[in-house]
Amino acid sequence: MKYWILFLIFLNSICFSQTFLSEKIKGVNLVSSKQKCQLTGIDSIKGINANWVSLCPFAFLYSSSDKLDYNSAKNWWGDTKTGLIDGVKKARINKLKVLVKPHYWLIGKGWAGDFDLSGKKRLTWESNYKNYILYLAKLCDSLGVEMLALGTELKTYTEQHPDFFIDLIKETRKIYKGNLTYAANWDEFENIKFWDKLDFIGVDAYFPLSEQKTPEINTLEKSWKKESVKLKAMSLKYQKKIIFTEYGYKSIDFAAYKQWEFENTPKSQNINLLAQVNAYTAFYHSVWNEDFLAGGFIWKWYNNNEGNNDKFNSDYTPQQKPANEIIKKWYSLR
Repeated sequence: MKYWILFLIFLNSICFSQTFLSEKIKGVNLVSSKQKCQLTGIDSIKGINANWVSLCPFAFLYSSSDKLDYNSAKNWWGDTKTGLIDGVKKARINKLKVLVKPHYWLIGKGWAGDFDLSGKKRLTWESNYKNYILYLAKLCDSLGVEMLALGTELKTYTEQHPDFFIDLIKETRKIYKGNLTYAANWDEFENIKFWDKLDFIGVDAYFPLSEQKTPEINTLEKSWKKESVKLKAMSLKYQKKIIFTEYGYKSIDFAAYKQWEFENTPKSQNINLLAQVNAYTAFYHSVWNEDFLAGGFIWKWYNNNEGNNDKFNSDYTPQQKPANEIIKKWYSLR
């Protein structure tokens, strides 16, 4: 009887981790809401035929400190434990599967990919970070969340301290039965040394594809073919499917180039809706149906039109823009 029970537990864990593999992941990254709300953003995701939502709680890193703040008074409601629970419940009502993908505000420096520490501060920070991920793992397991990312774009740290993440994966699996990934930056994923320990290779796919102000579709398709060679090679090397944990384009001039350089551009400037349409069109034509790609999550989508009251803006979101129809069409296909 004891062995039969153990077998059932093992079988259940396999089913839990593979329930979604028969269908492409057609996902959206949801921006956390500042205040408690009805999470209408999750309702509207169904309008583009999405089947997944990524909830992206933010924690606070400090550039020269071992401190890590999360689920605190500093956080927006959507980043808190209560907000995450409500987000998962709302996703279930809409029959959406869930990825929880933690992000980080790097206080005093800028991008989390530049974060690194040494000495005693490093050891203390790693302990704090581990506690944060295990807190999320326990919460996600209790809610039946299908996938958890162990971090997002921590480029310097993953390259300098891979053993920390290998140990973190082991500890997380003791708590969480779902699938694990890590959201690597586009220029980071080839250097990750622990993909073999995870279920999927996660890539934030902001590859610079064209220096054109309004990129031509055929130019972008040619660039994607070059990037696909590298992506396919990694998938074959580790025998893992790739998920674009983030992909998307601002509706701005040079939308398919170095988008991060325009993060501080006012949303009312350099608006280029066609550039966004062309970038999405080329993406779906060239890489979406590749065998190595399990799917992806659009960056980004707002709740209750927070930060997106006007469709004529240069933000990433496709909401109320022509690109929305492109996505809706491709997400309707199996």
